[in-house]
Amino acid sequence: MKNKIIKTVGLEILHAHPTNIETYQVSNVDALAESIQEIGLNHDPIVNSEMQVLSGWRRVTAAKLLGWQEMRVEVVEIPASEEAAFVILSNSQRQKTELEIFKEIKFLKNLFGNRKGQRMDLLPEVSQEQKETTRKRISDAIKTPESTIQRIEFVGDKDSKMLELVSNGHISLNEAYHACKLEKPKHEKPYEEIDLCEIKNCPYCGNIPARIISDENGNLIYKSQN
Repeated sequence: MKNKIIKTVGLEILHAHPTNIETYQVSNVDALAESIQEIGLNHDPIVNSEMQVLSGWRRVTAAKLLGWQEMRVEVVEIPASEEAAFVILSNSQRQKTELEIFKEIKFLKNLFGNRKGQRMDLLPEVSQEQKETTRKRISDAIKTPESTIQRIEFVGDKDSKMLELVSNGHISLNEAYHACKLEKPKHEKPYEEIDLCEIKNCPYCGNIPARIISDENGNLIYKSQN
């Protein structure tokens, strides 16, 4: 990256980059403000020429909370088409919700799937990159285990509202994952008490079951006519 300029600017001219607004929630600002007040800033926010914050929007928000009127920023010049990738990859170390990670995954899948013409200095350096899976590259980019990425993407694709519950702490990711994997209806009545005349079309496959059988674990399953 070239043409870095360090300057002090008024906080009123700094704005969140659109990718940041679309992907992340501003959280834990009070704690960050306390940390900044005690030990100061470790890194200056990075902005583009239009004063959109590419990295460090939480720091800017915390500074506003502290009543700062101005702060030092690093101004960089990168193509506008690459700014979104810069924003995502600059947030690899922050603590994120599952919904935020899901949005990152979707963006990076598109980025890694259309890499022709992309600047490689924006991407994390990994060994034998061409041989790795897209999920592995995403894992390296956002510092999240592949298994977690797989579950977050699965739940998010199945039911984004479920992923919101996970992000808000109402249920765990594992609970959401297993709930989304359920594909067969559950029956409360024991096998021998079910009246086959009451059986309707299977709500999942649409078939009319010929009969109901019990598997080796005692679970009721449909055996279709087809």
